Amino acid sequence: MVTKNELHGTLPATSFRDELLEKRWPDNHRVAELAGMAPGPEAATYAIQAQASGDLLGVWSAPRHCFLYPDFQFHRSGAIRKDVAGLLAVLPSEDDGAGWRRTFWLYSPHALLDDRTPAEVFIDDPMRVIAVAREEFLGDREATW
Repeated sequence: MVTKNELHGTLPATSFRDELLEKRWPDNHRVAELAGMAPGPEAATYAIQAQASGDLLGVWSAPRHCFLYPDFQFHRSGAIRKDVAGLLAVLPSEDDGAGWRRTFWLYSPHALLDDRTPAEVFIDDPMRVIAVAREEFLGDREATW
């Protein structure tokens, strides 16, 4: 697997993380709002439950003391894209409780995606990204895209 440092010179992971955090991804409350939920206890746990069930990727923001949710996972309407769960099922999650290892992969240019990022391609062609992830992480030679 190609690391972010190999792709972008010597950019340390902390700098890349900080660059991604500047994208102002939604937090738990904003995700619930985007989903059309009224404020309340259920809204406060909506994103956390989606993350726990594998339907949503969250990344820990130490400065904000909360999880944030990368924007590629949402339709313009705010709904979670149905194929996110399929993608997350393929990406390695062990030792990634904060979500950053998967997020670094998703936001790094990939040769099999014409040097576009998986997050960028996922919006229009989620199955292609899932196939690339299957090939890279599961060694699935049958993955087609």
